[in-house]
Amino acid sequence: MSKIDADFIKFAPNGRVLMAASKTALPTIPTTVATAFDDATPISGWTDLGYVTEDGVTLTPTLTTSAFPVWQSNAPAKITVTGAGLDFQFALAQWDKDSTELFFGGTWGAATAGITKMSLPSNPALREKAFLILWGDLDTVNGLYVPRAMISDRDGLSLGKTDPSILNMTFQSLDHAGNLADIVTTADMDGAA
Repeated sequence: MSKIDADFIKFAPNGRVLMAASKTALPTIPTTVATAFDDATPISGWTDLGYVTEDGVTLTPTLTTSAFPVWQSNAPAKITVTGAGLDFQFALAQWDKDSTELFFGGTWGAATAGITKMSLPSNPALREKAFLILWGDLDTVNGLYVPRAMISDRDGLSLGKTDPSILNMTFQSLDHAGNLADIVTTADMDGAA
């Protein structure tokens, strides 16, 4: 069997970003494209964050190392891992309660005389969240489950006449029982099929 197979070249024209309370367990992932990317199919305990800009989600695994040099060689004798991480970035296109509380780090209060207010604290308490990012093509559903993550960066929010106000955020995965995240897929990755 040839290793060269165009079926393994993948795109992600479909996607969803969902959020839950920190350490919420990995839910049952919809295994069909028809249900996985249909926001009318809720995933119990998870909040769909709605429209994401067409760039989708960027996943960035990171690794930092330290080399141990020795007298007898110009090459290091050992390399140790000093840090590992997984960052993910997306830009929400919807301006609603969930997206704005996530972006600004505040909480909307009750409406008074037709006005709802969110105070932005000068000393914000960063809130951990769990995330489920689903993506796929015409026949495959993939997911990234992050049980613990915190916002680590926000881009500037442009308020303009012709372009929508986009909420662009980066999150950093945190350790959870020795893992940063889990990747799941309906694709054949065990070679059994």
